[in-house]
Amino acid sequence: MKPLLTALLLGPSISLLAQDYVTPDQYDYAVESDLVYGIAPNYLGVDDTLMLDIYRPLSNTDTQRPLLICAHGGSLLGGCKDDPSGIVPLLLQFVKRGYVVASINYRLGWHKDDYVLDPVAGFAPTLWPEAYRSFYALDTLEMVRAIYRGMQDMKGAIRFMKARAEMDSTCTDKVFIAGESAGAFVALATAFLDRDSEKPMSCGPLPDAAPPYYKCANLTGLNCVVHDWDAQGDMLTRGNLGPVEGDLNLNGTDARIRGVAAFYGGVPLDAFALDWWQGTDTPSVYLYHQTCDGVVMSGTGRPQTIMSGQCNLGSTPWHYNYPIMAGSLSLQSAFNAMDAPPSFLMDIEQCPSFDWTLPWLECPRYGNNGAYHYTANHALRGANLSAWWAPIANEPACVSTGIEHVRAAQPIAYPQPARDLLHVPGWDNADVRLHASDGRLLRTERLMNGLLAVHDLNDGVYLLRRLADGAVLRFVVRR
Repeated sequence: MKPLLTALLLGPSISLLAQDYVTPDQYDYAVESDLVYGIAPNYLGVDDTLMLDIYRPLSNTDTQRPLLICAHGGSLLGGCKDDPSGIVPLLLQFVKRGYVVASINYRLGWHKDDYVLDPVAGFAPTLWPEAYRSFYALDTLEMVRAIYRGMQDMKGAIRFMKARAEMDSTCTDKVFIAGESAGAFVALATAFLDRDSEKPMSCGPLPDAAPPYYKCANLTGLNCVVHDWDAQGDMLTRGNLGPVEGDLNLNGTDARIRGVAAFYGGVPLDAFALDWWQGTDTPSVYLYHQTCDGVVMSGTGRPQTIMSGQCNLGSTPWHYNYPIMAGSLSLQSAFNAMDAPPSFLMDIEQCPSFDWTLPWLECPRYGNNGAYHYTANHALRGANLSAWWAPIANEPACVSTGIEHVRAAQPIAYPQPARDLLHVPGWDNADVRLHASDGRLLRTERLMNGLLAVHDLNDGVYLLRRLADGAVLRFVVRR
């Protein structure tokens, strides 16, 4: 074990020798399963108990370990946090390198089409699994709304994990997120969409959905179990989805992260119109894609275009009610055109494009290769991504998150984020020191009526320490 020196300034631990978070297979690990991080209504108004699993490396006694939070795939309809053929092989690449990893469930589902003509070939019997009938979305807004709900949940999971950082020996300044497929859409939205001005209009109130057609199975995952819902009445209401931060775990921490990794994902076109990547707080971005992906286009297009439009065995195509999405290569083009793009790394696997003139030959190729919609070579992807994140993961110092432990008995400062004034109930006339997130002292003052002026602070995370007892509050400033 490398020696550690514990500094007392705001409680950070500083490693004399940088930890190695790049070398694979250094640690065994233990899993704590099914921790509840929130409860929220799904698209039908049914409460979903949101759970996550925490993977911790054994024998790594660093108290400032990087934290990775992962979201599984499954077309925003299914999938699970502990799927051994899904997200788990990816997250194991990181827990064995010394990261603490949380794998989350998030709200799934969308309203289904009110009428689909012969949705499945050969009905009945069918050549497609029954679950494929649930692919028919009501309209192009439903998938964007599903991504938005998942984003709110992932932000809540980030705050949940930050609040217990002392317990998990993680550093709240070394937080990363990742996702595969649908989870990649959720992760990118979590990373980019951080202002209510960026909220898509489709995530506000909409007219009620029509009841889905009986041939269109209303299948949706709930707590890793598939349910077939009889949607009627209030279940068809499409209300306002609320602020971008959601309302889970508003505990004084924030949902900001340092890096996001998207494996065969993308963003809706709203992201460009609303400038999701505005400001200096956009994290570093890693994008993995196979160029001929038949489910999520690596360029721009509707998800499932190839599999639905060309390889559907005669069933009614289901992709027409999906929104147009920008995949990894389109994001690369957009970033390259920016004056000040986010830091990003492209990890692209080349494969032959689908030949639209020969679907009878191409569809078997796609069928035999998982539609080129999977992570090829997890070991290589883990090596590439961990090396990309290494400068952050290996930073020698971190502001201690023990402040969250202190906060359990303290009032929560509000509003979060703050713009002009921060109110700290119970700290009337308290003498305080204001620090930047790296521990630099900015000023010392007395809080008159528990109010702190923050209009002169830049966007970012700050620490407020009460001199009387050393209690520390963490707050966010955002314009």
